Amino acid sequence: MIHARIAAIGLLLAPAGCEPSRQQPADLVEAGASPNARILPAPLANEAPDLLDASTVEASAKLVSDDYGRLIMSEASQQSPLPLAPATPLPDDALSARELSGVTLGAAFRWRDVPQPPKAPEVAAAGVHAAQRLTDLSWKVDLTETGRMRVQFTSRALPLPPGSELRARHDVYGEILLWPASAQYRVVPPGALRTLLGERRVDVTPLSAGSARPVGEGKRLEVDVRKVEVHASLGALYLELGRMPEAGDGGPLLCRALLEILGVDPKSPECVAGEVPLYASYAWQSGGGGVAFEVTSAVRRTDLLSTDLLMPPPSSAYTAAGLPSAQGGVFLTRDELAAIRTDPLPLPASVDPGAPGEGFVAVNQTDALYYLLVDGIPAVAVPPMSERYVAGPQRGRYVVQWRTFLGESIDPPQTVEMPARLVRSGADAGAAGGD
Repeated sequence: MIHARIAAIGLLLAPAGCEPSRQQPADLVEAGASPNARILPAPLANEAPDLLDASTVEASAKLVSDDYGRLIMSEASQQSPLPLAPATPLPDDALSARELSGVTLGAAFRWRDVPQPPKAPEVAAAGVHAAQRLTDLSWKVDLTETGRMRVQFTSRALPLPPGSELRARHDVYGEILLWPASAQYRVVPPGALRTLLGERRVDVTPLSAGSARPVGEGKRLEVDVRKVEVHASLGALYLELGRMPEAGDGGPLLCRALLEILGVDPKSPECVAGEVPLYASYAWQSGGGGVAFEVTSAVRRTDLLSTDLLMPPPSSAYTAAGLPSAQGGVFLTRDELAAIRTDPLPLPASVDPGAPGEGFVAVNQTDALYYLLVDGIPAVAVPPMSERYVAGPQRGRYVVQWRTFLGESIDPPQTVEMPARLVRSGADAGAAGGD
């Protein structure tokens, strides 16, 4: 007879270490931290496991909840989470309707080596700042004490459109991707989060155990943090893990996701209950580029609705292929792009026969998803071997830059005259990279 019991929440802290001494210190500690980061208090109150398919979930790991919203599962499923199978729909979620405790995070990805607009009288600072706000690479993350995570894509400029979601729970490895309005969902197995975010593909990256070492302690958002470096074949990750008991078993879910982007197995002992990653900085082995992830606000909650955390939601239809539409990958309207200049410059007509009458054509001749930044603003994401027309920029001089979302490739900025045809060729790959 199988006896159910409540999953315990571990309260573990790794030992403190000395200040970091890294092979690429600038890459790992390069902060990009927002001066406006804050925490808002709420009112008080290496054998690979078998893949998790639908029959396994129903037979041995189906979750129910006690009267306090804590997850209860069979003893067989408590030994270790099982990886989600890549092309298998999930059974109905058994989490009952109630309010749960946890934290809500505001967070954003921070790009390195972003060029600034040219210093010229026709540059409209207000228009540039407005466009930067509209394209901030932001997430909203809900983490529950009982081991649930909901990531909402809240930016126009992420690889997946606003309204998309990632959901995870502590008894399985991997996530599901929800379409906006929860119309459909797709399983994202362990190892596929890197390609999903970086390339808009669900392809599994091989995972390794990696190696970690403590590099000190400190504070972020008025929270005590322990600092850790994690190294793997793809690169290195500097993490600041904040002590937030309210997050319970939800904290490790965000930690797992960030490690998975590095190619590290989510079974890593660095992800423990009661800790939340508040800052992460990646330094890639190939190309020397990187990207950071920063939590800018954290709110303690006692009113998170379990119905918003179901995996999958009952209204979602399973799909084994495809991704939510990115609507062409152009992030700003014609008027929003026109507003980054006060007036057009009286430049001679372009001699490039491929240039449009206004704006620009972005051409990606590589096999990777590339972003094109205009004056440091994400303007468009161009799929492999594709091109996109972007209207709006007035005639004039602009600083442009090609880069991948996760920063594996960061091209040097260039000053161009628009209208223009801007090409990122495959031959550029050898010269590209972070400084």
